[in-house]
Amino acid sequence: MLRSYPIAATADNWLHDAIIGIIQDVHDKLSIGETIKSKQSTWFDLVSERLTGKKKDRLIGLSGVKDRLFSFKDAYANLDQTDRNMVLATLVSQNEIANLLNRTLQPKVISQTHPVIHEKAKDLFVFCFKKLTDLDVRAGQYSIIFASLTDKICPFCGIERVMNPAETAQDQDHYLAKSIYPFCAANLRNLVPMCRCCNRDFKKDKDVIQSGSRKAFDPYNCTQPKITLNQTIIFEDSSPIKFDWNIDFLTNTEEAETWDSVFDIRTRYKRDILNEYFSKWLWSFSEKCRKNRKRGYIGNDLTSNQIRQQLANYQEDKAENPNIGLAGFLEPLVFEFLLQKYDENNPSIVSLVRLAVLGQQEIQDIEAA
Repeated sequence: MLRSYPIAATADNWLHDAIIGIIQDVHDKLSIGETIKSKQSTWFDLVSERLTGKKKDRLIGLSGVKDRLFSFKDAYANLDQTDRNMVLATLVSQNEIANLLNRTLQPKVISQTHPVIHEKAKDLFVFCFKKLTDLDVRAGQYSIIFASLTDKICPFCGIERVMNPAETAQDQDHYLAKSIYPFCAANLRNLVPMCRCCNRDFKKDKDVIQSGSRKAFDPYNCTQPKITLNQTIIFEDSSPIKFDWNIDFLTNTEEAETWDSVFDIRTRYKRDILNEYFSKWLWSFSEKCRKNRKRGYIGNDLTSNQIRQQLANYQEDKAENPNIGLAGFLEPLVFEFLLQKYDENNPSIVSLVRLAVLGQQEIQDIEAA
């Protein structure tokens, strides 16, 4: 992942917190032998213990939430105390988002041991997730996130743009799949906007942590991995020159490998960006050198080191001012790779860079002299 979202975007998590709290209250009441009747007055009392003011009134008025909560409560009440403790521990576990993603906590699931409770929980929390739209919570969350993005590009791929809130609803993915971890289906900490390509074509309903077997980037607290192309293979006999681009992650390696597995990052960068745009990037470098020759900034008698310096200057400029979108940060990495191979005196790259800096006619004139 290329950048993280502000945690402040998850602050208005009142609906999720209220429902979690109500379930905990139900658990406590059942534990002391109290009978909980499915009546409007019971619903009023349960909500009032958790909310006040307008939010309390709004939740009390959500009959769909009430009906699903009572349905969950009825199934929950049929369990013995040991099983209820297990379900409550699962509820808590599935909402420890940060710890689940960094693998300091193993997730608990009940889809096999308590399938009825699992389905009741999914019905309740997925419904609450849908209500977040009606309550304007999701819109508020996304507005904060959109405002925080300076380049308005999906941080999961760096290729596609994210949509302006005034345009249309942006895809907001359940980072931990709601089908597996239903207790966090309405938790804003688990809701992350991403481009439609990432969400619908790649993420889908994949389990990013694979039942706790791997780490994943935390969308609200991550550091971009350092990426290198320096192990790329050059097809020496190809004309024009071709590459088998090798994308390596030098930092946050486990999280980055999960990122690649879920969003097919290597394939997309290689196929859609590097193979597609290398010649265009090289042409831009060559064109800048041509203009500099025309202005007299570059002579025809450059040494090998001076040619290298032109490449190094261009790479540094691109690193300081990368293109926005289309994974533009890959362009300076390409020129970093070319610089490395130039320093290794790779004949194909030396010839390629020399041609870009001096131009075909100038090289012919030098060789004819």
